[in-house]
Amino acid sequence: MIRTENLEIGYSSSLLKVENLALNAEKVYFLIGRNGAGKSTFLKTILGQLKSISGKVFLKEQNIESIDIVELPKKISFVTAHFPSVDFLRVEEFIALGRSPHSNYFGKQTQRDLELIDDCLSILNIENLKGRFTSELSDGEKQLVAIAKSLAQETDVILLDEPTAFLDYANKKIVLNSLSKVSKELGKCIILSNHDIDLCVEHNGEYLIVDSIEKTITHHSTLNKERILEIAFR
Repeated sequence: MIRTENLEIGYSSSLLKVENLALNAEKVYFLIGRNGAGKSTFLKTILGQLKSISGKVFLKEQNIESIDIVELPKKISFVTAHFPSVDFLRVEEFIALGRSPHSNYFGKQTQRDLELIDDCLSILNIENLKGRFTSELSDGEKQLVAIAKSLAQETDVILLDEPTAFLDYANKKIVLNSLSKVSKELGKCIILSNHDIDLCVEHNGEYLIVDSIEKTITHHSTLNKERILEIAFR
């Protein structure tokens, strides 16, 4: 699904070297590292927002940098920790924004769009939120709605930057359980940055660890908490 080759990421100079990765569908990858270590830089590079210093990122064997900017949102979706401030927009209307990359010139929703929005609500078990204004939602509900919007984009890859940062423990578990379900049932490749090591270990995911001393990102299929802390937070 996603493959990297001799990748170095950063801005004006190299920040991190990324081992040659092969990230697959039906998997959740936890991106873990110190604040400022380069997690967001890595996500922006995968997303195509930031050019690599050297090396390549491939999505289904197509170089990310060769994909037209109009086509990328059909292939990769992105969820931030901060829910956008939008008043007087109902939940289903917000989720419908995820259909924008697929809409016609007039942005008119088709019957399939409407059915897909309902499917996204159902997959995440938030049908009860339909009809409510986004400004009325709790933080946990907002994050699930943001994920539903990314599902509506019908992308193979979903990237999330600290999706549980402002949630309580119960809502963090709900969000991570939902992402695990989505990856398996819909065949998505999901990468999310996260600081909640205990919760990450609880889930059957894999790890992309940022070593701020060695300046690398490495892939690990299984790690215990002690080893994660040793690599990422020494």
